[in-house]
Amino acid sequence: MSESISLPLTIREATRGDIEGVYRLYQSLTPEDLYMRFFSFHRVSHEEIEQLFSRQDHITLLAEIDGEIVGEATLYDDGEFSVAVKPNQRRGGIGTELVAELIGRAKKMGISKVKFYTLPENYPMIRIGKKLGFKLEYDEDQVKGVLELGHGSQSNSF
Repeated sequence: MSESISLPLTIREATRGDIEGVYRLYQSLTPEDLYMRFFSFHRVSHEEIEQLFSRQDHITLLAEIDGEIVGEATLYDDGEFSVAVKPNQRRGGIGTELVAELIGRAKKMGISKVKFYTLPENYPMIRIGKKLGFKLEYDEDQVKGVLELGHGSQSNSF
């Protein structure tokens, strides 16, 4: 894909009805993708997706093209987030759009900073961090990205 989104992309908050679609998204990930996302080769089970949807400590946003879930991003109440994009939809800006939307949600919720942890070889996530103004801290095992949102900490409960 090109560097910009050319298809009609919808970003919306996930509901329990999206469990199957999110499961299919995670099943599309390669072992390398899983390692980049989870720091292990763990294949996410249907039950784990169901557990994620039953927790109250986060919001999950989905990116859809023509009704198909092609990306997922989750923001936890401590400001940490994660993102995954279907392999055949990468390099089109979907991950950046999801993270930008999470940043907007975090600001509205009073979260003072958002952060991510990734592996040094996860160039797409590092590129998103740079593009969106995250301060990046490198060590040999991981990269931490932090974006201060410019206001005092308020209640972070959802």
